[in-house]
Amino acid sequence: MYSYSLGMYEKALPDAMPLEEKMVLARENGYDHIEFCVDLNEERADRINWSEAERAKWRRLQHELGMPFTTFSLSLLRKTPLGMLDEAANRQAFHVLEESCRLASDLGSRVMLINGYDVYGEPSTPETEARFFANLKKAAGICARHGMIMSIENAEMPFCSTIERAVEICRTVESPFVRVYGDIGNTTNAFCGDTDAAVEDLLKGRGYVTSLHLKDSIPGEYRFRDYGRGHVDFRRCTEAAKAIGVHLFTAEIFCDPDRDYVAYIKYVSDFLRSFLDRL
Repeated sequence: MYSYSLGMYEKALPDAMPLEEKMVLARENGYDHIEFCVDLNEERADRINWSEAERAKWRRLQHELGMPFTTFSLSLLRKTPLGMLDEAANRQAFHVLEESCRLASDLGSRVMLINGYDVYGEPSTPETEARFFANLKKAAGICARHGMIMSIENAEMPFCSTIERAVEICRTVESPFVRVYGDIGNTTNAFCGDTDAAVEDLLKGRGYVTSLHLKDSIPGEYRFRDYGRGHVDFRRCTEAAKAIGVHLFTAEIFCDPDRDYVAYIKYVSDFLRSFLDRL
């Protein structure tokens, strides 16, 4: 029987909701782990400054509530991507990565996601790409020192929109600590809804994909499409994920405060397990 872990993206529930309550709701609504976030939200960004006591508290709660922070989303790096040409921004990126590795290690997270951007909100150039690859090697060393797997997500930018491209990036570093965090919604968008191409792209991640975001999408819309109402073929994508040895999944849900978000996370869990349980 195929074994897997299905996680819930922390931002599936309101920012104002205490993290402990999110953990309880995730467990009660069919999830095996939480994807913990350090991002542009001020409170979540400050988590890298948690004290030893705070870190111990969250280690204890994970065990007590049966809801581990298996994956760790470091989208705070979107503020200072590794391809920025400003040296001060590079130093800040390395600081954030170092402190995030320490926090992830303390919390027991296994996989740290970084977005596949050389720059964000400005044009990618040969210079920013070259800076990204140079800095990625330094970032790989930081992660290796902490024993943390850094997985690059194929994102909405042309620089790294596909899993194949993320694999190519990993190969330039040749580090066992730099791998790929696939996203089937982003891949399907990269191929304009062509399921055959999206599945082929996922299969090219064999040996590199540590984990997979499961979400729906439509052309031009990457984050807020309801599951089952987009162009992602979840049956074929989960079959391909199994074929390449992926066992770690996260439902990348973004909270809509205007609906019953607890009912929705339950719906998504049931929806995704209807495919995963058939594998």
